[in-house]
Parts: sequence; structure tokens; C-alpha cells
Amino acid sequence: MSFLVQNSVAACRVRNVSGSVVNASIIFTRGKRTKNNSGLSATEQRVITQLSVMSASRKQPKLLKLCREDLIKHQTIQRSWALYQQDLRNKRELQLKQQYENIKLAMDTLKNTSPELYEIANKSEEGRKFPLEMKIPSDFPAKKIWHYTFRK
Repeated sequence: MSFLVQNSVAACRVRNVSGSVVNASIIFTRGKRTKNNSGLSATEQRVITQLSVMSASRKQPKLLKLCREDLIKHQTIQRSWALYQQDLRNKRELQLKQQYENIKLAMDTLKNTSPELYEIANKSEEGRKFPLEMKIPSDFPAKKIWHYTFRK
């Protein structure tokens, strides 16, 4: 008997082998119903399930039935698309690397020119969750129009 119940305890009366009635408590947990008549251990059953899922033919893409000329065209288009995507990734990576180097250079320059401004720029803002300067403009005014306690 298998139940799908979320972690509940049931108390019931059960007759044991000698025929006397015994109070028993059964803990039901939520899980998958399995057939115990297969004779396999849980680990063996898990391996069989994983292998059957991995080898399922319906999850594989269908092969294209193309003539040789069309297949060559298809493969050429796929390779060129992959090269284009790789080129875009390389450009983005180079741009981010240049931005990072420029930010690092600017911070080093600020540190050398004015250590006070560098400290102010890198000051941690305790208790501040989200800067008001980054608030998105909306169509309707806020309920609290002015923040009198705002400090930058």
C-alpha cells in the first residue's frame, strides 16, 4: 500500500501474526510510487531509470534527410552562424575587459591625485539598500513626494 501524503503520521490498529491487536504508528512521506516486485535494489533501479532516460530516442532531434548538396549548404550555414556568434562573444568580452581596465586606471589616477576623493568614492554605505538616484521615473507621483531625510 502506498500513499502520497506530505510527512504525516497515522495511528492505526494492526493485527500481528499471533492475532492480537497492536497500536502502530506509520509515517507517510511524499514520494514516487514504486513497484517492489522487480527484485532490484534501489540503486540498481535508479541506474536502470537513468540509462533508459538517457537512451530515449524521442528526445533526440530528428535527422535531416537532405541530399548531399543541401547538407553541405546546411553545414556551411551552421558553421558560419557559430563563427558569427563566437565573434560577437569575443567583441563583448574585449569591450568589458577594456571597460574594466579604464575603470581601474581612473580609480588609480583618482587615488594618486586626491586620496580624499578616492576614499569618498569608495566609502561603504551602511544601511542603504537602493540609491534614490537610480529610481525609475514613473507616470504617477509617489505617495511620499519628498524625502526630507535623504542624504547623499
